[in-house]
Amino acid sequence: MTKFVSRGLWTIGFVGALALTNSITADAAMDNERWNQGQAELQKNLPPGQSADAYWKKLEDLGYKITSTNYNNPDYVEYEVVKGDQTWEVQIDVDDDTHKATKVDIAMNAWKTDATKQELERNGTTAGMTTSERRRTTVARNNQYSDRDRSTTDQMIRDLEALPVGHDKQYYKDALRQRGYDITKINTDDRDELKLEAVKNGHSLQMEVDFDEDSGRSTSVDASTLWAESESTTRARQAQEMGTSSRPHSSSGSSMSTPDRRSQVDPYSTR
Repeated sequence: MTKFVSRGLWTIGFVGALALTNSITADAAMDNERWNQGQAELQKNLPPGQSADAYWKKLEDLGYKITSTNYNNPDYVEYEVVKGDQTWEVQIDVDDDTHKATKVDIAMNAWKTDATKQELERNGTTAGMTTSERRRTTVARNNQYSDRDRSTTDQMIRDLEALPVGHDKQYYKDALRQRGYDITKINTDDRDELKLEAVKNGHSLQMEVDFDEDSGRSTSVDASTLWAESESTTRARQAQEMGTSSRPHSSSGSSMSTPDRRSQVDPYSTR
């Protein structure tokens, strides 16, 4: 009888744990889907060619609340916006002469200001974050970025996106290394795309370069923060944060060059 009761309790506990896991997974999937829908709506309704003020009004008309202006420079404007229990970053590149936007990106808001967190809390989320947001932030760093960290990362992203187009793949790998980056994982290395993870001074980034299949020359360069680091990137970043050597001793033919399918289907990628 004792063994029967013990087995019964174990079964009940296992089933309960499985149900809880499935519930969390379902919640995360729902959060992901709603985030993707919001991203698609914003990207569709915020095309380049307008002034920064026009985007502010458009965001309000769409029902988004602008909770923070992170940058308001002549050539770059960045807003944090909230709708319901979801939040995004609106990143706008502005032409100095025309004062019109040349590029608008909708990105994951990984490092929220206090105003954004408070708005999320008012909208009913737990501690200002949904389940998937907590997961993404934990994977990305496992601790809160300081304003200085955020500014540094944003500048690194802009520096990488300033790399010229019209070059082959090796040019960009060399350019990263020359600028002090460790290339920690190459997720995609196809004829028309190069996607890699890199770390510098304890900051991890993803760079994506699109190429013309015929000429083999690049047509665009994008960089972004990583919400899901590979294991090799996490190790390199942590080593750099502790002040130890972290340069991976591997060639392009090592396991680092094996495509990571999870990274290729990143639901929060804006590129």
